[in-house]
Amino acid sequence: MPLDPRRLLLLRTVRRMGSVIAAARALHLTPSGVSQHLAKLEAEVGLSLVDREYRGGGRAIRLTPAGQALAEHAERVANALTAAERGMDEYRSTPQGPVRIGGFSVALSELAAPVAMRLATTHPALNPSIYEVPEPQVLRMLADGDLDLVLSERVEGRVFTGSPRIVEVELVRDPFRVVVPDSWPADVDEAALLRRPWITTSYGAATRRTLEEMCREHGLELDAHDIGTGSAPTLLALVANGLGATIIPALTLRQNPSSNVRISNAIADPGSRVLTVLCRDDAPPLVTWLVAELKRFASSELQPAALPRPDAGQVSGRS
Repeated sequence: MPLDPRRLLLLRTVRRMGSVIAAARALHLTPSGVSQHLAKLEAEVGLSLVDREYRGGGRAIRLTPAGQALAEHAERVANALTAAERGMDEYRSTPQGPVRIGGFSVALSELAAPVAMRLATTHPALNPSIYEVPEPQVLRMLADGDLDLVLSERVEGRVFTGSPRIVEVELVRDPFRVVVPDSWPADVDEAALLRRPWITTSYGAATRRTLEEMCREHGLELDAHDIGTGSAPTLLALVANGLGATIIPALTLRQNPSSNVRISNAIADPGSRVLTVLCRDDAPPLVTWLVAELKRFASSELQPAALPRPDAGQVSGRS
């Protein structure tokens, strides 16, 4: 007959307390109930566990050698159960399981990837998956539950206008930089620079509006060459070949080192974007925890002071 682990733990308590009455109080049982369990345990092992010839004061109890040996095993069972409980507590308190992160390339490589790498060693039970998805599609996937959180962006000063079921958390400000061909003169003022050709893209509508507003302030009309949905390397290549100046986020610029271009300080404040993380308002604790980790990383590693600055000269790599 297999041993009942609950009766083993009862035997352990009897030995520790020294009497049936004391063990009964500790276990919230009656003394007769404790005695019955002891009798059943003896039947299971086929040995006497209690020395019934011993009658100490206060109904004390003494175990036989077999009872002592079995009580030692019961101690190890109790220790194993305690360790198992601690282990389960750690699992309950430690982030674990799959989490799906979507967004655009710069945010994923500068935020999601390094955070995932850190968590791989500190929280090995966490299993992040990272997906580069276009902005309109990524918001739909988040709303439909195909993604758990999304790294996004918006122009600083604007309000998030997504679904009311979507929560936005700001991560870090990413200032725009004015990038010009290295062959252009450096000692120009804002108005002189705005009179030169500019390159804009359909994905950078905010920077185009910024340029148009600055031109209006100087009574100028923007001379802009649109290149559709050009990527940052394409944009910088056109600048490097002297075709015009452009505005690009500092974080994107850091990811795309380029020769023959430089950051201009002729325009003091061309604006900025804000990197954000989006999740549903009913997101589980794991997602809420990961949002906090992303915010902590962005605050410590991606401050604007760490990004390429107007006095950085030629854009040749990471600062």
